[in-house]
Amino acid sequence: MTPQDADLALLSGQMWHAPLSDPASPEQELQRALNQGASYGAVKTGLHRLHRLALPGAQVSAQAQARWPNSIDMALLAFDLALTAHKDAALSRLHARVVQQNRRRAALAGAYLRALRPEMAQQVLAQIKMSSPTARDDIHRRAEFALSQGDFTRALADIDWLEQTGAVPAAAVLRLQLIYRRDGAAALPQWLEESENAAAALWAQAFHIFMSEGDFQQAPHALARWQANPSPDATALSRAQTRLALETGDIQAAQALLDDRLAAQPPWQWQAADHVQWLRAGQLAQHDPAKLLEHARAACRVHARHDWLHHLCRVLREAVEDWRDLAHDRPARSSNTETALIAARAALRMGLSGQAARALAPARRATALAQDLHRLHCVRAEAFWTAGRGEAATAVQHAATQWATDSVQRAESAMLGAELALLAGDPAKAEQMLAPMAKSFAQRMALPLTQARIVFMQGDFAVAMAEHAKFNALKLAQTGTPAPPDVRDRIVEDAYTAARGMEGAFAPDLAVADSIAKVGLARITAAPGLSACLLRRAHVRGDLQFLPDAAAHIPRRIVHYWQGPPGPALMRAREQWARLHPGFEQQLFDEATATTWLRKAFARDMAARFEALGHAALRADLFRLCWILRQGGIFTDLDEYPRIPVTPWLRDARAVLCIERGFGTIANNFIAAEPEHPVCAMALDFVCTALDQTDAPYAWWHSGPAQWTRAAFAHQFGTGGTDVRFLSQAQYCRRVATNLPYPHKRSPDHWR
Repeated sequence: MTPQDADLALLSGQMWHAPLSDPASPEQELQRALNQGASYGAVKTGLHRLHRLALPGAQVSAQAQARWPNSIDMALLAFDLALTAHKDAALSRLHARVVQQNRRRAALAGAYLRALRPEMAQQVLAQIKMSSPTARDDIHRRAEFALSQGDFTRALADIDWLEQTGAVPAAAVLRLQLIYRRDGAAALPQWLEESENAAAALWAQAFHIFMSEGDFQQAPHALARWQANPSPDATALSRAQTRLALETGDIQAAQALLDDRLAAQPPWQWQAADHVQWLRAGQLAQHDPAKLLEHARAACRVHARHDWLHHLCRVLREAVEDWRDLAHDRPARSSNTETALIAARAALRMGLSGQAARALAPARRATALAQDLHRLHCVRAEAFWTAGRGEAATAVQHAATQWATDSVQRAESAMLGAELALLAGDPAKAEQMLAPMAKSFAQRMALPLTQARIVFMQGDFAVAMAEHAKFNALKLAQTGTPAPPDVRDRIVEDAYTAARGMEGAFAPDLAVADSIAKVGLARITAAPGLSACLLRRAHVRGDLQFLPDAAAHIPRRIVHYWQGPPGPALMRAREQWARLHPGFEQQLFDEATATTWLRKAFARDMAARFEALGHAALRADLFRLCWILRQGGIFTDLDEYPRIPVTPWLRDARAVLCIERGFGTIANNFIAAEPEHPVCAMALDFVCTALDQTDAPYAWWHSGPAQWTRAAFAHQFGTGGTDVRFLSQAQYCRRVATNLPYPHKRSPDHWR
């Protein structure tokens, strides 16, 4: 270890254990060394250390630049360490050095990009002179920049030049990126196989592209080819192997690789990527989140500029700290794209869509990079649609599409557009949105899932089954283990089986009444899948008749059920429901109090049935049905976070139900009804029958939304009920943030 490395290790070790009592002291020490004649190399290393640790360094970097006025490295460090008010002047000095010396335009372009001035970066790179000693590196950077901007003609010309001048491995990596960005992931496997004597760097890049695509058929192949190359970088290869192990859920392999790579070093000497993988492995292994958070905070101190570490630190805070405090802990708004995205996604996880949109605003105003504007607009669209503002989300999605620079970003825009079309109940538009990317990115797991929902809404259950089979094959490649049927598989297979021989009765151009006439009400209500398809279709078309009744009165009471440790998020939601609904009675049941209530309100066998259920989700489902039937009022899960009161929904209605955006089932995370409402009575009958017919109940299917959907359809179309106010997912989300990602949902005990 060199003396400079030892100094970095010492300072990093101090910051690992605690923040510095005086953050300015390292700069002052470097100033003293500079004044005492420290060498160029020692000062340069010291400045790099200050920048990496995000410590003050503006004064000493300016002094170093004055001492070595011709050094481009010193000018770069002076720019990076300068105070905001002095950034432009520092950048001008750097520009002058680079132009004067006719070299290192790549470094200057990078500085302009960090200053959010891409037009100047492009101008600098356009003026590369072949006589420059750094022409090859500069042209390599120009090709990278052109790829990021979607200028494939410029990029291809530079790649060809690099290849012709002997930089074959570097040119091959750039060509791989060109094909991916221009033509899509589907074009890569054949091109790779046709590449003769591909170097390790090419297979390394291919591996990371396939991993970003979630292609677990091609990624292991690329990793094997990388490993087979002579003398691959052992550390980079180990990180790649760890990444694959983490993504495939092989926790033991990931931890063994991490131990082998990191055990000999103290954690403050690890690279940021190592901390990220160590923390992710700890999350997957269900390690104590408080200890993981302690590690993450220390890692953020020694890698203060690493965005992904800050993201993980925030996620771990959500697993440990009271969400009431987190909601008020708003970071200063930043014009940095990554910082803004981290803040916005954190706000979305907490159900604060407005806060998410506001967090993005400074970065949207500051950046002129098209690829960053695309990313910011995509998250902004998500903020709008999670707030139930579908039209605004669609407008922002259109803007995101305009900013997309390559096929990868256009595919992301297409997926977002398809989701918004499905949210609006327009499967034909969703299908149209996905068509351009379906072949270019066929291995993306989200694609067959979205296509399955599209054709399910159109009544083509056989194709929906086929799309789920594609997804299950992709998932098998990831995990190596066939997954048991989940919510999606069950609803689609049920519809496919129930519609057999009568498939034409569910064509999308038929009226719901015609479908009922062709198939019969009993056959439809017996099948949750058919009920969901037609219920959603009727709602989109405005065929679910609701007649307001001034005499209706849903009791003003709110009830929740929670079983197990409370977790850091619950109290915030419970208090918000109470705060927004003054005058409402509120009660929280657990396993014991629910059992006591059931024994009083129902025959003894209902309490026994409740106690016999083995999973908390099953018990919650049964209890909510019994309670809403007997007592009436609102039952809501505690991962539902109201932003504004739901009281207007209750007026003139005898029941309020929400139709989910996924497959059109009734969401039972929020139910409102009068006591003894027939739809609740029917749902309870269906649930009890379904539970009696299985030895392995599945919460969503046997006790939850599937049976509620049957009851809602039968009430509306069988008994002619007109007293239920049906909400779309968008209408619901205008008032309530739904299904928030509480920490307990990452547990293997969660019902999904």
